[in-house]
Amino acid sequence: MIRKSIHTLPYVLIAAGMFVLSACGDTFDTADLGTTPPQDTYGDTSYVLQQPIWTGFSEPSDVHLGREPFVYVAERAANQITMLDLAGTRIGSSGSILRPTAISQDYRLDLLVCGEFDTTIGGTAATFGAVFRIKLVDAGHNIAAARIERVYFDPLNPDRRFTGVSVLANNSYYVTRTGPNNSSLVDPDDAVMLFDKDDMPRPRVEWPGLSVDGTGLATLTVPTSITTFPRISTDFVFTQMGEKSLFRTQWVTQRTTGDVTQWESYYTPARDGDLDFLRISLYERPEDVTVDDAGNIYVIDAGLDSLFRFNPSGFITQAFGGPDQFLNPEGVAFFDRTLYIADTGNDRVLRYVLSTDLE
Repeated sequence: MIRKSIHTLPYVLIAAGMFVLSACGDTFDTADLGTTPPQDTYGDTSYVLQQPIWTGFSEPSDVHLGREPFVYVAERAANQITMLDLAGTRIGSSGSILRPTAISQDYRLDLLVCGEFDTTIGGTAATFGAVFRIKLVDAGHNIAAARIERVYFDPLNPDRRFTGVSVLANNSYYVTRTGPNNSSLVDPDDAVMLFDKDDMPRPRVEWPGLSVDGTGLATLTVPTSITTFPRISTDFVFTQMGEKSLFRTQWVTQRTTGDVTQWESYYTPARDGDLDFLRISLYERPEDVTVDDAGNIYVIDAGLDSLFRFNPSGFITQAFGGPDQFLNPEGVAFFDRTLYIADTGNDRVLRYVLSTDLE
């Protein structure tokens, strides 16, 4: 990932891309693929499924590789975060967080989780989306005993939900947000927020041309996930799946011209041509995105039951999956040559190792 100076930017509105395959620098024609999920592995490398398969989860909606490293799985139906070691041994589970959907970890080793909580307002039951912090370090990394702090929710907008979270080098972090009310030009539900290291939203800034009513790369609707590039920049990649989104995956960067620094798409069709990363026909329901140390980008698509890998130049170098391998997968993480996939519909976590990396 990639880092520069951090600017005040709490709600960042953006847009994203779709599907194609390329191997050894060549690009496949997506018209030949249609909406059929790939049944095989494409590209110049392959992934080998590792045994044993980790089973027994309850609707795993996200998987995250911590910095210790431990593996963290958000179990939406069990209302908890489960910690495992790299061998798959369960170490423990957190206290209750309703329907957790996304996990990240800051450089202080606390967990950040997007989920929900129930409350009562004026005698009426209500459910709010929220961002939580699990204080792992204070509990000596005993996740079962770790205090859970609700660090953010919007009391005026109970229908807003938080769908992705990812941390920057200074412990500030991005959160993707979505909801049904997008008529406001200044504070629509669909947004990317930036929090500082103390969990405070940064002051909102203008981002001309980017809105839920924008077109092309200026559209952000129903964001589903976000990831950053560790210790390198303020750049981020996010996924979205709103009907207005022509680009369902996008890499967003800061560019400086003279004295002006602004956010924009890292790739654009006008400058970069017909990149796989920006193809309009690639995805159906992208749910999560991550990157590896080499800058490759991995996107998991729950609608196509498929995993796609893009190189940093924006071309697909790998795609595999299909209903014989996954069922509505919603999470993906990368660590030490291994992909971790939250196979949500099958209540399991799968691990794949690049065969060309095996010794």
